[in-house]
Amino acid sequence: MVEQFPVLAALLFVVIAFIYASKRSVISLLASGTSIGIGVALLLAGFQYLPGLAKTYLDIDLTWQFSLGLSACVGGLVFIVLRLILAFALKHLFNPDSPLHPLVDGTPGGFLSIFPSLVAVFLFFTCVRAAGTVQELNYVDSLAQTGIERMAGKIPPPPPSIQWRNAIESLPYLAPLLDQTDPFSRRRSRNAAALTLIARSTELRAHLFADPEIAGLIEAGPWALLAGDPALAKVISTRDRVGLVTAPAIQQAAIDFPDRADLENLVLLPELREFTRSLVPIAEPKAESF
Repeated sequence: MVEQFPVLAALLFVVIAFIYASKRSVISLLASGTSIGIGVALLLAGFQYLPGLAKTYLDIDLTWQFSLGLSACVGGLVFIVLRLILAFALKHLFNPDSPLHPLVDGTPGGFLSIFPSLVAVFLFFTCVRAAGTVQELNYVDSLAQTGIERMAGKIPPPPPSIQWRNAIESLPYLAPLLDQTDPFSRRRSRNAAALTLIARSTELRAHLFADPEIAGLIEAGPWALLAGDPALAKVISTRDRVGLVTAPAIQQAAIDFPDRADLENLVLLPELREFTRSLVPIAEPKAESF
């Protein structure tokens, strides 16, 4: 039940929005939902395309932090302006003398509220995916540290955001759709980043080789070479998960991987849990008594 939290929360939000629009008015929801949708679209598009455009036309290397910050400013400004314009326009469109006024509330208004509700759910799911990806990479990196066997029995469970992300992606057709719109949490890229982190660990890598499917993914990719790349090593050492997933070398490795479907459908969480259970505590040497 806990892992289904984001799905249940999204359904609850849609129901509450339906009831609100039915009893009061759908105008504010339509204005906000449309403005948020356009603002988020600009944010995601800017985050994905600004670095490439700057490099191509200006020969400038933009960091993901700058691209995200600039895109957020533009998206936020567009949201505020559009929200004001749409609130005025929709009030005029649905005024009491308009033939469209019956759609403002009641059951028609409730059904109209589904569109802005879905926009809000899309934004919520995108944020949960991003959080789950960051936490999963943090967890993999922790398990890939040298001497992890000394932490046997003391390793905390995986963060719940990883389960929430997986629950969202288990919904039919949703994962491929979000892969198209979310430039950070695309499954192939984030799994390529995770396998690169795993390539740095002898213990975790050996454990995963017990699974034939994962072993094939490890052997088929250039993960060890990527882990030894100086630029990526710097990104890994600074724990910059966004920079790791969006690094050109990781992106290219995900594109060039021979079996994209298997890389895309890789779910590491069950094996990570099994790895932590497999670690045997090392007995501390007893102090000699004199």
